[in-house]
Amino acid sequence: MATYDLTPRIAPNLDRHLVFPLLEFLQERQLYPDEQILKAKIELLNKTNMVDYAMDIHKSLYHTEDVPQDMIERRVEVVARLKALEEAATPLVSFLQNASAVQELRADKQYNLQMLHDRYQ
Repeated sequence: MATYDLTPRIAPNLDRHLVFPLLEFLQERQLYPDEQILKAKIELLNKTNMVDYAMDIHKSLYHTEDVPQDMIERRVEVVARLKALEEAATPLVSFLQNASAVQELRADKQYNLQMLHDRYQ
């Protein structure tokens, strides 16, 4: 059945995140050995910020609770970047959570980035 599988031919042309459902499908259908699919998932995840998921797959693949040091370091980097981005977006998020400010913006039809920057920076 794996001889008719087109996944290896189309996967290089897809976004990484679209390949995961295909790998899940192949794993359910058991067209390839689980080990091979799990290794493909880890290889795909190494290029994303989904480090925790990669760690979980690594643990299930190698039947251990230990993960490579580079995965741990990558996780620290990803979490630090996430916190920095959350901190940078805090003024915008707090503005958008203020229903009266958003309603005022809609009423004035002032969807101007410069006005938002001047008023809420």
